[in-house]
Amino acid sequence: MFRVLGLLVVLGLVGCASTESKDYRPYKSREKKAYARADRSVSFEDVKTNFQAHVETEVAWAGIINDIQFKEMERTIQVAFDIDQRAFDWQKHGDGKSYKLSATSGGNLTAGWTVDKPARISYLQTLAKPGYMIVIYGKPWKRIGDRIQLAATAVRPIKPGNYEILPLIGMSADGEETTAD
Repeated sequence: MFRVLGLLVVLGLVGCASTESKDYRPYKSREKKAYARADRSVSFEDVKTNFQAHVETEVAWAGIINDIQFKEMERTIQVAFDIDQRAFDWQKHGDGKSYKLSATSGGNLTAGWTVDKPARISYLQTLAKPGYMIVIYGKPWKRIGDRIQLAATAVRPIKPGNYEILPLIGMSADGEETTAD
């Protein structure tokens, strides 16, 4: 009987632990290096407001892919992501959807990414699609109006089933959006 009770306690603790949030973890070597270099405290709004101050800063942002364009070159494939930037808490949640994005768009950005051949466009099209979440690292390259162009150093697409957009509840006293947990 004590063994059964002990097993139930262990299972209960494991179940509780699986609903906790953990720090976001980069997936592959290239992303791990970019994550270590990136200044995640520099927001999309910071760069829009003072672009020149951040041109040498590697940033890390997240958002939702609106469109992807591919251009085949002699030795590489150029990929251009059109992204709706969203605030991201840099957590992996254990309660349902793994990643949570803000309901409010920060604006649009274009991120340029280069993939060496022998990769094929048909293969790359299976890895990321419009509607996927993307975690993107890179340096601000150009600003056209409110659109930021980013020279990407690493990208991580995340399928729609693994993220959710938090519902917007309202605004706090200091003007920040508040969301449901």
